Amino acid sequence: MIKDYQPKMMWNFIEADASQPADPAIFLSSSKRILQRVVFGLLPSFVQQRIRPNLTKLQRLRPTSYLDGLRGVASFIVFMGHYTEENLGWYTEPYGLYEDGAKSSPLQLPFVRVIYSARPMVHIFFIISGYVLSYKPLKQIHAQQFSALITTLSSSVFRRALRLFLPSFVTLFIMATALYCGFSDSRYAEPRSSFYSQLTHAWNICLRLLSASWAINDLDYPQPPYNPALWTIPIEFAQSLLLFVAILGLSRCVTSIRLLLLAGISAFCFCNGELYTVEFLGGMFIAEVTILQDGPLASPSASPATLPNYTVKEKAKAECGCTIKEKLIQAFWVANIVSGLFIASWTNRHVEELWGLRFLNAHTPEPYEGQRVWFCLGAFQIVTAFTQLKYLQSIFTTPGAIYLGNISYALYLTHNLCLRILEPRVVPWLDDVFGKATFWERQLSWLAGLVMFLPIVISVADLFWRVVDTPSVKFARWLEGKCVVGKVS
Repeated sequence: MIKDYQPKMMWNFIEADASQPADPAIFLSSSKRILQRVVFGLLPSFVQQRIRPNLTKLQRLRPTSYLDGLRGVASFIVFMGHYTEENLGWYTEPYGLYEDGAKSSPLQLPFVRVIYSARPMVHIFFIISGYVLSYKPLKQIHAQQFSALITTLSSSVFRRALRLFLPSFVTLFIMATALYCGFSDSRYAEPRSSFYSQLTHAWNICLRLLSASWAINDLDYPQPPYNPALWTIPIEFAQSLLLFVAILGLSRCVTSIRLLLLAGISAFCFCNGELYTVEFLGGMFIAEVTILQDGPLASPSASPATLPNYTVKEKAKAECGCTIKEKLIQAFWVANIVSGLFIASWTNRHVEELWGLRFLNAHTPEPYEGQRVWFCLGAFQIVTAFTQLKYLQSIFTTPGAIYLGNISYALYLTHNLCLRILEPRVVPWLDDVFGKATFWERQLSWLAGLVMFLPIVISVADLFWRVVDTPSVKFARWLEGKCVVGKVS
C-alpha cells in the first residue's frame, strides 16, 4: 500500500506544480544550481575536499595500503613513460650515447630514469595483484574460517571480470568516439566511414580482449587498438582466476607444505616460461610470509606459562646481537631495492653498451630473451623489500601516494586517451616555442609539456574513477547480491 501511495503523491505534486505559472527567477535559480553542481562534479576529488571538507570521510588505512600506494606510483610512472617515449625518444637511450647533437639529460642516468621506465611497472602490478588478492583468503585460512573462505573466493571469481573489463570497455568506446569525431589522432586505430562502424569495431575489440585471456602467452597476439595499454587486462583476469584456484587447492594444507608446493609450482612455471603466473603466485607467497611474520599462529595456550629470566649482561648482549642482526637484515633489503631499481633502469635499446645490464642481458636464463625476466626478478626485489622494511612503507601511505593508489586503475586506462588528444595540439606548439635541438631545449620542452599535460591527465583519471571505475565495483557487488543464493536460516 505504501509503495503505491508515494508515486501518486509525487505525481500529484508534479501536476500541481505544473499547473502554476512558471516563475523565470525560480527557473534561473534552478539552472544556476544545476550548473554549479556540474562544475563542482568536474573538479578533482581532492579539490572538492578542500572546498567542502565534510563531503567525504577520511580513508582508513589497511594493512595493504602501502601496496596500493606503490601501485599508484607505478601507474603514474607508466604515464610518464608513455609521455616521454612518444615526445622525447632521446631519453630512452643510454646516458652519454646516441645523443643526436645534444648532451644527454641527467634524467637518463641509472636510477633517475626509473621515473619514466614504464615497462618494469607492469611486473610490479602483477606481483601486487597476487599479494592483495590472496591476502584476505590467506588470513581466513590461518584463522581456519573455511566457510568464509569459500564465500570470499566465490565473490572474487564472480566479480573479477566485471571489475576489470567494464572500465576497459568504457575507455575503448570513448577512444573510438574521440577518434571518429576527430578529437584524437590515428596512431593506434583508424577512423571508420560511419559512427556505427566505429562502435562496431570497438565492440569487436572488446570481444577480442575477452578472448585474449586464453592466449596470454601468444607473442604474435596484437596489442589492442585504440588503447594498447589494455594488453595487461586479459593477463590480469586469467592469472587472477588461476590464483584463486591455487588458493582453494592449497587451502587445507599445512602452512609449511603450502609454501613448499607454492614455491615448487612457481619454479615449474618459471622454467616453462609462464612468467606472469610466477608473478601472481609469487605475490601470494610473499603475502603468506608476511602474515606469518605479523602474528604467531599458535594459540595463546601454547605459549610458555613463565618468561625466562635474564641477567643484565645477558639481556644487553642479546639486545646488541639482535640490533646488529636487524641492521644487517635491513641492509640486505635496502640492497634489494637498489638492485631492483637498477634493473628498472634498463633502456629500451642498446643495452649491450651498458655496464651491469650488459652482463645480465648476456646471462638471461632460458627460455627467456631480453629484459622481461629481469624486470620480473627486479619487481620481486622491490615489492618483497617494501613488505619487510616497515619504515619505508610510510612513503606509500602519504596522502599523495594513497590518492594515486585510488585512481591508479583509472589513470592506467585513460592516460593514453589524454595523450592522443593533447599531443597533436600541444607538442607542435612546444616545438615552435622551445625546440628540441639542444640540451636545454629538450629539457624545457619535456618539463613544459609535463606541466601542461599532468593536471589534465590527473583530472580525467579522477573523473573516470568516480564516474566509471567506482560505480563498476558497486555494480559488480550489486549484481552478485542479486544472483547469489541467500543465507539458509
